[in-house]
Amino acid sequence: MNDACFRRLQTLRLLPKAPSRISVSRIHDALTGQGFDIDKRSIQRDLKAMANLFAIESDGNKDIPGWYWKKDAEKLELPEMEPAVALSFRMVKSFLDRFMPPSTLDDLGDYFNHADRVLASLPENNLADWTEKVALLSRNQPLMSPTISDDILNKVYTALLNGKQLQATYRPRQEDETKDYAINPLGLVIVDKVIYLVGTLWEYRDIKQFALHRFESAEVAKDDAIEYYGFDLQKYIKQGRFEYLIEAEKSIKLKLVLSEQLAFHLTESPISEDQTIKPDKETGRLILRAEVKNTQQLRWWLMSFGDGVEVLAPKALRQEFADQAQRLALLYQN
Repeated sequence: MNDACFRRLQTLRLLPKAPSRISVSRIHDALTGQGFDIDKRSIQRDLKAMANLFAIESDGNKDIPGWYWKKDAEKLELPEMEPAVALSFRMVKSFLDRFMPPSTLDDLGDYFNHADRVLASLPENNLADWTEKVALLSRNQPLMSPTISDDILNKVYTALLNGKQLQATYRPRQEDETKDYAINPLGLVIVDKVIYLVGTLWEYRDIKQFALHRFESAEVAKDDAIEYYGFDLQKYIKQGRFEYLIEAEKSIKLKLVLSEQLAFHLTESPISEDQTIKPDKETGRLILRAEVKNTQQLRWWLMSFGDGVEVLAPKALRQEFADQAQRLALLYQN
């Protein structure tokens, strides 16, 4: 099916049944929104040509003519997937597959295939090659995704989806021996390439994180998961639970000396809502002040800038960096 043919079918889909009407301007807005490159005169020509083949007509209004299906028109079955919908399915498949239960992805397989056929049939449609014009990148060092068994992935998603306990054999970090757990799933979080299951164990209330690639086996239990009333996954994340919080101080008042390049970068992408960057009155150096979470991630981020940043406060954090610098100097002195 070529682009013009599909466009006309989409036009027919937009027409209401009498006594309702739709103007050429509204049809034009809808079609251009779907990615078709067409003007109003071409739509008018299409409508007049299709009026010889289908039970459609204009109300004859000279100023703003309205088009519609005649009252006695038989129902016409037309393609259900518009180009914009087809693009959405392709984007879901490309970027969101890890957020969806495998069983759901399997159920959507026919839709994904149909979406690919719809977009492939529209070489002149602006939406057809949209996925080739956008990309999702990270400035972190690229790492390969840990290997996760498809069976385990399916069991974890199924348990979370259906509110069931998960009977699992798990290998904790930096431990050689595996352990058997009964996990009450609360949510899934994807951090870079790693997928974490958030949940509790047995009847305990402590919330823990389990990296899916460390599961040796998993089975969906018959028992319902023990509910954790009041748990909010988004609030849990905002509390910094995936940022390796330093529990002694959950937040600190950071004071840094910045290079001009880094100051420009952080002016565009601040590290906090209260961030300020001002030149020091005496030295002219650029000083950043901000209240941020006290995390290991903050330290890794600051270290990535090398001598482009100097920590002035808090004093404890400055001392950490001074000690680290001395250790690095000893390491690289030969």
